[in-house]
Amino acid sequence: MPKRHHPYTAEGHEGWNVGLGNLPSSSQSEVLKDLGRQLRQNYQNVLKEPAPDRIQQLLERLEQAHAREENEEL
Repeated sequence: MPKRHHPYTAEGHEGWNVGLGNLPSSSQSEVLKDLGRQLRQNYQNVLKEPAPDRIQQLLERLEQAHAREENEEL
C-alpha cells in the first residue's frame, strides 16, 4: 500500500521545536518529561473511556483482515 502524506506528520515539520533550544539537554529532557506527565494526568479519564462504536467496528475489521492474511500465509 502506498504511503500517504499527512500534513501533520513529524517529517513535514523539520526544524520544529517547542522553544527549548536555549536550555541544556538535561533541562529539555526534564521539561518534556514533565509535559508528558501533565498530559497523561489531564487525559487519564479520556484514555479509560471505551472507543466509539465506529472506531471499535473499524478495529475489528482490521483484526479480521490481519487474521485472514496470516491464515493465507500458512
